[in-house]
Order: sequence, then C-alpha cells, then structure tokens
Amino acid sequence: MNDKVQIAKSAEMQLIEDKMIMLVQTGRIDNLIDLLAVISDNIEMTTQPMVEKMVNTVDNLASVGFVTENAVRFAKRETAKNSVPSLFGLLKLMKDEEVRRGLAFMLNLTKGIGKQL
Repeated sequence: MNDKVQIAKSAEMQLIEDKMIMLVQTGRIDNLIDLLAVISDNIEMTTQPMVEKMVNTVDNLASVGFVTENAVRFAKRETAKNSVPSLFGLLKLMKDEEVRRGLAFMLNLTKGIGKQL
C-alpha cells in the first residue's frame, strides 16, 4: 500500500510555503523564533503597575503635544496680527498676567533643566 495523498495547494499557500522554505534555509526562522520568545517574556514580565505607568506616560506626552501645538498656534496668530513690539512694547506685554505666568513657567522649566545638568 503505497497510496500518497496529494493536497491541492492554492497559489497563496504555495507562496507561504516558499517563503517559509526561504526562512528555514537562510536561518532567519531562528531570528523570528527568538524575537517571539523575547516578546513573550516581556508580556509575562509586564505587571499592571508597569502598564499603567506606560499609559500615563503616553497620556502625558499627548497632553504636552496638545498644549504645545495650541501655544504655537496662538503665538503665530498673535505675531501675524501684531507688529514686532518695541522694547517698551515688550515691557507693556509684561502687564498681562498670562504673559507673566508663561514667563514664570519657562524660567522654572529652565531652572529645572539646569538642576539636571
């Protein structure tokens, strides 16, 4: 009894088989298996606090991007509708509480960066 069963392959299945053969012959399949093992290890080691910290970090980055984009858009609008202020015009801007709050923030930010250096 030497009956062989032939399975009809679709073109897609043949393409997948050819690619798998190439991965095995070149040794790349080992790299893929190693990569999957690393991903699996990371999933197993990840704890709920780690996930929450990563999510908070992404949220904070998105918030910073949003605030920065709005600030830049506002600054462009204000700069476009007003001429470049003179030195006294800049001092006049200092009367605005929002300007002083922004400058104080930037100075504190600069101080924080300086402490890191």
